[in-house]
Amino acid sequence: NMEQHDIKEEELSLEDIAMRIKWKAMPCITGHFGGVTDLCWEAERGDYLLTVSADQTCRLWGSVPTQDGSGSVWLELARPQVHGYDLAAVVSVSSSQHPHLYVSGADEKEARVFDAPVSTLRLLDAVYGIESSEKDVSISRVERAYIPSLGLSQKASAVDGAEIDTSETDVVSVKKESHLHLPLERDLGVISLWPEVRKLFGHNTELYCLASTVSARSGPKFESSPYANDVFVASSTKARDVDDAAIRLWDAEKGKCVQVLSGGHRSTVAALGFSPDGRFLASSGKDRRLCLWFRDDGNGTEQPFALGSAIDSAHKRIVWGLHFCPFDPSLLVSGSRDGCVKLWKAYIPQHESETNPTLTVVSLFEPSTRKDTKAESVTSLAFAPKSFTFDDGDAAILAIGLECGFIELWSLPTVDFGQRKCRLLTCLPPGCSHVATVSKLAWQPLRNDDVTPPEESSTLTLASCSLDHGCRVFEVEF
Repeated sequence: NMEQHDIKEEELSLEDIAMRIKWKAMPCITGHFGGVTDLCWEAERGDYLLTVSADQTCRLWGSVPTQDGSGSVWLELARPQVHGYDLAAVVSVSSSQHPHLYVSGADEKEARVFDAPVSTLRLLDAVYGIESSEKDVSISRVERAYIPSLGLSQKASAVDGAEIDTSETDVVSVKKESHLHLPLERDLGVISLWPEVRKLFGHNTELYCLASTVSARSGPKFESSPYANDVFVASSTKARDVDDAAIRLWDAEKGKCVQVLSGGHRSTVAALGFSPDGRFLASSGKDRRLCLWFRDDGNGTEQPFALGSAIDSAHKRIVWGLHFCPFDPSLLVSGSRDGCVKLWKAYIPQHESETNPTLTVVSLFEPSTRKDTKAESVTSLAFAPKSFTFDDGDAAILAIGLECGFIELWSLPTVDFGQRKCRLLTCLPPGCSHVATVSKLAWQPLRNDDVTPPEESSTLTLASCSLDHGCRVFEVEF
């Protein structure tokens, strides 16, 4: 934008006019400049999207109304983390008890937990009208974070003459403004940083994958489940031996390792997923073994999970993706480099003679996109957060990301598996897809006010990221 003084242009030379023009910086188009390795929606309301990349940054994206009010555009609202290592994984642990909290993992041995500062809360309130609850106000927050000299991650307070955080800045103060001022590119990596509140130590090798119980609850809430309010984070690392293949279970709020899940895998665990009711944790990866861990409250110990089922050679090649159905915790889907997608059914023991849950394949199919004569490798998949009713009955919508960058949407039966087949709904146009491997897919979580019946049409939002440095957001109407 240019603001000119009230001077007759004909009286000035071209050089003088250029000298008198006042240039004003405006928010510009930004994005990752390295492969985007992971993404997640804010788990509580799904108001914004977090992405991490090999460019060593975590970025927060949100939908912002245009100035003329004709629509909205997705912009980078904050840059919560600027790190010294390539970032590999991110997961939201935002809950009603502690909103705006996330965990990230990089090419290092510890995971890091970040909490939103007051400045970000003010911005979110200005964009979305997110009023701070009493619980949120009671949480101690700083105004903003800073990166110390020679530091790997940002801190919650400043020293050596920099800004000092005081108790007055710990209280969220939301002021409505007539015009929304978004951060500029030069400010994103400085004033929009989130403070690192704790580290999760315990692994011996570099972080590879993260999952949380909160992010798994993207659909209807399972209030009747005894584990509905549990907040756990599961992490895996690059495994050089059997010991490194163990999965660690964390209480991110306390920074405590709750349990080490060992004995399930012999190599790198590349995919993790919790069931929406918190009862199950599924894991798989390089060893092609699919493990189902379940809540075992009667084992007489403080270990919450136990190994219930382990299926060797669940796929022919490495398993890249796992996801539980958000509205049916007994349904699990897996995708692999072998180009096959399998739908599994978890059966919970009904008799005292049966102790552990079991997994059974109820359906399988290959993506429609082919590479020569073989199906394209499946690198990511995600269930939509609600069910839909088609002519042949109720079904779940599954998004599939492929190694070539294409994205397909499929309809999967939730009952009558023997009589009904999985069917392709659509392939996203090549111009809308990626040009490199799709590293993650995630549907925007449902909000409490979204009670659209399955048989009625609705619009859902799907986010994807890729090693082509891009992140795309789709509105899908059913």
